[in-house]
Amino acid sequence: PIYRKRMVHHEAGHFLAAHLLGYPIRNYQANAVKNAVEFYPLRDDDVGLTKASLMGFDASSVTKSMEQRVDEKKELWRKEQMQDRPYFSKGGQGEDALVAQSVFRKDKNYTDNDFLKVQTSTMISPENDVSRSWPYRGFDHATIDKLSVVSVAGVCSEILSFGNAEGGFADLAQFRQLCANAEPEMTEKDIENRIRYSIGFTMGQLRRHLGVLDELVEAMEGGASVEECVLVIERCENASGGNPLLEGSVGYEKVRRQRIQNEGIGFVERLLLGQGKNADAVDNGVIEGKGGGDRKQKFVLTGDDPLYFALAVACIFFAWASAGGLSLH
Repeated sequence: PIYRKRMVHHEAGHFLAAHLLGYPIRNYQANAVKNAVEFYPLRDDDVGLTKASLMGFDASSVTKSMEQRVDEKKELWRKEQMQDRPYFSKGGQGEDALVAQSVFRKDKNYTDNDFLKVQTSTMISPENDVSRSWPYRGFDHATIDKLSVVSVAGVCSEILSFGNAEGGFADLAQFRQLCANAEPEMTEKDIENRIRYSIGFTMGQLRRHLGVLDELVEAMEGGASVEECVLVIERCENASGGNPLLEGSVGYEKVRRQRIQNEGIGFVERLLLGQGKNADAVDNGVIEGKGGGDRKQKFVLTGDDPLYFALAVACIFFAWASAGGLSLH
């Protein structure tokens, strides 16, 4: 149960952060098979038509893709231009026939063919340059900043709910892949700075929306659809959550974390999994003061120590049994 709860809180953090930033969410999963929040592409011309059909609108008259509509407009514009020019003139409707059938035609100079020329980035128009079209172009830094917030939102949600985080490695690995495709290129220091900043920013935003996060987690645990989850976010009346008069100086965040940690955790889970290090625990294992910072030394069995310890226990038991401590009668 506690692992399932962690997964839901993790994905709820991604969902809420993406919604606050305006990213369209396609689907989400929070189960043992797959944990992910999926987004629509940053540009999808058919999403509007699909959504209109799902909402009950008649989209049959506009089912053509954007590419088809653009091609039709270009062809219509070309025909209109031809009609305004003489038939056999350059750009007219009979230009090809004149070149092919006229006895005064000249040999075609293939070196002037624009199609055969090696085009550089400065010669290609912006609308035809694939390097300027997503996903072929790199991510600009403004987009990277937003994606960094979405990437660390799952970890931040776990910390706010349980005091620590167990997931997030795949999120940070995916974020580093996005940074590798950024334009201008980003150094390792730039990536680390963005991760640090995004953690602080995301923690602040989720703290301001703890009430929304609680209701979203409840909806996701019940298997709500994406539309229902968005409706829960928009209709939440107490976005920050809690009641200052009831929590007092402790604060809703700590009360909420203690409540979540105690829900659905049995004695066996506490014994086997333990509490682990969390935001509420006081760490006394660090040397403080001048020259401090190192971890305090603890008694730890290392190397051959377990073997020697086992032999010592066996010798003590043998001595005790030989002295009459163990009787078979």
